[in-house]
Amino acid sequence: MCGILVVVRKRRAALDLPGCRLALSGMFKRGPDSSVDYVWNDRVFIGQTILSLTGNIPAGGKEHLFSRSGQLVISFNGEIYNYRELARRWFPADELFNSDGCTDTELLVNLFEQFGPREINCQLDGMYAYALLDLRSRRLVLSRDMQGEKSLYIYEDMDWIVVSSEIGPILSLRNNATLDDQILRDYFHTRHFMQFERTAYKGIRQLQPGCTETLDLERGIWLEPEKQSLGDWIDSGLMQKNSTRSIDDLTDELDALLESCVVEMIPQGRRYASVLSGGIDSSLISHYLLKRGAPEFLVAVDHVGKDRISNDLRGFKEIVRRDIHVLRVNQAVYSAAIVPCQQTCGHPLFSHSCVPQSLQSAHVHSLNCRVLFGGDGGDEILGGYDCYVEPVGAEHRFSPSPYTAYQESEVRFEEDNPEQLREELAQAWSDAWRVYRHVEDAEERASLAMMFCDAAYQLPSVILRGGDLMTLMWGVELRSVFVRRPVMRFAFNLPLRAKVDRNPGVDPMLRTKVLLKRLFCRYFSKELIQKKQGFAGFPNESALYLGSPEQYLLCERLGVAPKFIASGEPSNAALWKLTNIEYFLRNQPVESCLKCDIIAHSKTSIVLGS
Repeated sequence: MCGILVVVRKRRAALDLPGCRLALSGMFKRGPDSSVDYVWNDRVFIGQTILSLTGNIPAGGKEHLFSRSGQLVISFNGEIYNYRELARRWFPADELFNSDGCTDTELLVNLFEQFGPREINCQLDGMYAYALLDLRSRRLVLSRDMQGEKSLYIYEDMDWIVVSSEIGPILSLRNNATLDDQILRDYFHTRHFMQFERTAYKGIRQLQPGCTETLDLERGIWLEPEKQSLGDWIDSGLMQKNSTRSIDDLTDELDALLESCVVEMIPQGRRYASVLSGGIDSSLISHYLLKRGAPEFLVAVDHVGKDRISNDLRGFKEIVRRDIHVLRVNQAVYSAAIVPCQQTCGHPLFSHSCVPQSLQSAHVHSLNCRVLFGGDGGDEILGGYDCYVEPVGAEHRFSPSPYTAYQESEVRFEEDNPEQLREELAQAWSDAWRVYRHVEDAEERASLAMMFCDAAYQLPSVILRGGDLMTLMWGVELRSVFVRRPVMRFAFNLPLRAKVDRNPGVDPMLRTKVLLKRLFCRYFSKELIQKKQGFAGFPNESALYLGSPEQYLLCERLGVAPKFIASGEPSNAALWKLTNIEYFLRNQPVESCLKCDIIAHSKTSIVLGS
């Protein structure tokens, strides 16, 4: 796992190499093992910080960035879980590529000697973003995985292009970037802080999941981008076959698939941990890890006085026969963590769950673990949200799911123009509706499309992006089994009845995530299934430390009346958004020294329970 930084000079001004290396050092947390860079023709700086999890990389060595011809240079972020399989297929007689010392980065850059980006990406099973400098064609290729686990941000002006895994290094190099106030207002029209290509900063955009963009360095122009979609994994023939299979049969297949994927993802020779918070998804992943691997420990976060599930995990401990490290987090700790988490995100927090993700990752890091397994993605791909249970009808401009729907803002602004967001959300729903065009029943098609829309847009923009940033701010890699290519392909081709049960007589606790809950009952107990809580933590309580609404910066900046905030009229959801944005505005520009606050605070205020 790594941090990518590429700087391209478009005009005659020389590269500021000390500035580039200083900006790269802002991602040492993502890659604490090593930092390497290469400069081509005083025009391109390509750098990488490294968290070594596969193979052996000598400290300070950068040979693994180059292909054997020396004509290809790569900066890579992620994990390719099937890289050994690819080595056997394409380099069967090569001792290096088939040795334990080979890294997935070395294999990937040499695959480009034989294939183009699209051919390679179709073969990759993993999470990745990369920047490939091709010295033969004098092109820079940028690409990102289809599920959106790894991010790339792109800044461009008349003189420079900067590409980075995080926004912070871009701001370090190009401090003229300004906030986009409309993006902050758009937040009030969605459930979470979710963007598509745009970011909170004008001039900084995101490379979209599944996209490959190529920059012609000689002409200074971007070529036509290539796009792969999660919809490419949907197979009408497979869906028809699955529609005739029993739930038990599908459950057995999912059981075997999850176990095999978990085994492939276990890091060799590195310490790792697993979340077991009392939910269906994390509990099952922990089960497979305990069965086939040896996690150092299990971890959960309990927001004291608010969490109904993780505050008592005795039933789980009795079954897994392992202690669970429970971090007891109070209001003060939660609030103190908001600013350093926002600084790593470069945005207001994508959701309130960013804070506990960061706190548990800090604990994992403190015990010398490099990988944390979680359950992200299970809800979206296998029918976990309550909104999926009720029939939704087929006629919609936007997704009927609250996670990717457009909503009218209850916060009144003096000026608000969310039209671009509306168009983006409408297009997202149109795309999701189209990928299930072969489903004849309109109601089933709408429900499947709703889940796909959440998986294709909300999941990468909010859940996966937040998880990546919050764990790697502590040098810990998050591995999410549910967003593996084989698991997502399996899930997208399931009939609706394998995801939600709409029969009126079914137990209400078993109506969502049909297959996963059947597996849960095999390995745990039906009595341990509890209703989703949502909105955990102390997001609204954190407003206590912001003072009177009359002092809020967002009031003048976004055109919000202070009396409205203080009136008690806004809902809990709106109050959290106001709090989230206010913390963000008060701490611009990014100052990395503030990260020390959470470290010191965490050591004295988080109580570890058993």
